[in-house]
Amino acid sequence: MKNNITSTEHEEKEQDGIKHNVPLFGIFWTFFRIGLFTFGGGLAMTTVMRHELVLKRRWIKEESFLAELSTATLVPGAIAVNMAYLQGRRLRGTAGAMAAIFGTILPSFVIILLIAWIALPYFAKPKVTAFLRGCAIAVVGQLAFAGLVFARKLLRSWRNAIVCIAGLIVVAVFKMHPVWAMIAAGGMGYLLCNQSAAEQNEKDQS
Repeated sequence: MKNNITSTEHEEKEQDGIKHNVPLFGIFWTFFRIGLFTFGGGLAMTTVMRHELVLKRRWIKEESFLAELSTATLVPGAIAVNMAYLQGRRLRGTAGAMAAIFGTILPSFVIILLIAWIALPYFAKPKVTAFLRGCAIAVVGQLAFAGLVFARKLLRSWRNAIVCIAGLIVVAVFKMHPVWAMIAAGGMGYLLCNQSAAEQNEKDQS
């Protein structure tokens, strides 16, 4: 009986994608390493988060991660910080969220302070400028890789592809603010999802 209860509790935790026994320092250290070794901003950081939290440590399920990535991109603020809050909160509640956020922002904060204090006068030198230009080009590759990773996961149906193309057209063709792209894609996604749900209900009834 005890084994059955333990198994049931374990399944409930796995279904929700939560691992309650993750120590707070473990959360902080994981997100600290993510923040320290990621270049290219929030979107590039999400691929590292996925590798650490979903693939390597298996703290969070893929479905939960992708759902919260959508939430993080919709609300104002930095995607990396939003994701750190959502994932940390999922792991250990409010304390986990604070540990994840602190771990994420601490490396960049310290590095920026050191750059402003020590390295800033050297930025005008040609060799340093060339090095930074190379880093910027590498960041483009990281962002492209991030887009490819999530495209493979999210663009598995023609409906999702249409929503993606709609958002791209709003930004690239009509030169509108990305907020309008999110609204347009969200509205189209809502309509297509309703249509898909209705079709599924008809199949189930028949």
